[in-house]
Order: sequence, then structure tokens, then C-alpha cells
Amino acid sequence: MVEERTQQLKETHTKLLHQDKIASLGKLSASVVHEINNPIAGILNLIMLIKRIIGEEGLDQLAIDRFKEYLDLMETETRRTSRIVSNLLAFSRQSKMELKKVNINQLIEQTLFLNMNLLKINQVKVEKKFDHDLPDLLASSDHIQQVFMNLVSNSAESMESIPGGLLKITTRYHPKARKIIVDFEDTGEGIPQENLPKLFEPFFTTKKNGKGVGLGLSVAYGIIEEHGGSINVKSKVGQGAIFSVELPFDESPKFFNHSGEPDDYR
Repeated sequence: MVEERTQQLKETHTKLLHQDKIASLGKLSASVVHEINNPIAGILNLIMLIKRIIGEEGLDQLAIDRFKEYLDLMETETRRTSRIVSNLLAFSRQSKMELKKVNINQLIEQTLFLNMNLLKINQVKVEKKFDHDLPDLLASSDHIQQVFMNLVSNSAESMESIPGGLLKITTRYHPKARKIIVDFEDTGEGIPQENLPKLFEPFFTTKKNGKGVGLGLSVAYGIIEEHGGSINVKSKVGQGAIFSVELPFDESPKFFNHSGEPDDYR
């Protein structure tokens, strides 16, 4: 019975992870469409301009120099589009809990890159204070990124009605506690005190209909807990919120193997 119950819990957790990722992908896709359309429209305009120059002016040295400039711009925009698509595909793939060395700063950069249009739409500026001497962490990069994705998008949405929103992301290593700490501090609407204890409960949400189903933070909590870490929040209404993710550097994450029993990757 214990094994059966453990297997059921594992299956439920997997479904929640998948549902949350699908919800995040829906948000990202709507946002990324604009981010992809812009460079594609720019490339198309440059191609049409090149064709017009060839038809009307012919190819002299001045035209060739201009073509080189246009081609450089087209290359830059094509590479940017490719990066957006590659990051989106990497995030969307269904993955198992695979442990590998993760650079937390790079993972945050990838997350911000994917959310750049959402941040732009909500007029949110990002301030990064990274500890560049952070040690690499043994973790599941896909699942940790899912946590960061939720925290960044939640912060952006909390500031959508507040002009001049600021999201400050800080990373640091606590050598005595042997922990990597990541703070996501926003200048959003804040969270009422009575909601703080319920924040990480499944299906609890304060968002309007269609904006969320209340899975994001509960899934994030589960992922960080499986890595032996914790998420803490400090907030007051009208004074923004700070979500702190603590990940132990020398703690072995505990996941489940195919038999449903805990695996200890020491």
C-alpha cells in the first residue's frame, strides 16, 4: 500500500508539473509571437529594399556597401529569432529529473530572455545583481528554470498596472550555510498578509479569471523542496514582494525512481 500510494503521489506530481508548464507555455507563446514577428518583419523589409535597389539603381560600390550593412542586420535579427525559438523549444520539452551542473546566473539570463516581451509589455525594468563567483549547482536545470519562469512572470504581472515597475534579481552564495540564494524583488501591488500562508497551496490564486489556475507557486515549491531547498516570501500590500529561493550547495536532491521509491543521488 505504501508503494502504491508513493506511485500515485509521483504520478500526481508529474501531472501538476506538466499542467504548470503548459500554462507557462501558453503565456510565453502569446508573448514570443510579437518578439519573433518584429525581426521577421525587419528582415522582410530589408529584402524588399535590396530588391528595389537592384531593380532601380543597379549595383555600384555604394549599393554593395549598403547591402553588407543590411546583411549584418539580417544576420543579427535571424540569430535573435533562432535563440528565442531554441529557448522556447528547450523549455517546452518534456524532461525527466536529470541532475547536472547548473550555472544559476545563466539560467536566470535564459529565463529573462524568454520573458523579455512580457517584461516590455508591462514596462518592467530588470536590475541584476549577480554573484559571478557562484559555484555550479547539481540540479535539474529544466525544473529550476520552471521555478524561475513562474517567479519572473508573476512579478511582471503584479506590476502591469504600476508604471515604472522594477524587478531586482540578486544571486549570492552563503559559504557558511553552503547555500545559493536567489532573490526576486518587485515593486508590484504586494500580497495581503492573510494570503501569505496560502500562497503555495495548489489552485490558490488571486489572479483574474483566465490569468492563472494557481498551480505555479505550488509546483515551484515542490521542485525546490525536492532539491532540498526552500522558498520564502515577504510582502506588504502596496510595497511589492520578495521571493527568496534557497538551494543547498551540498544537499543531494531526492527524486523518485521507476519503482516509486526515493532515489538519493549522493
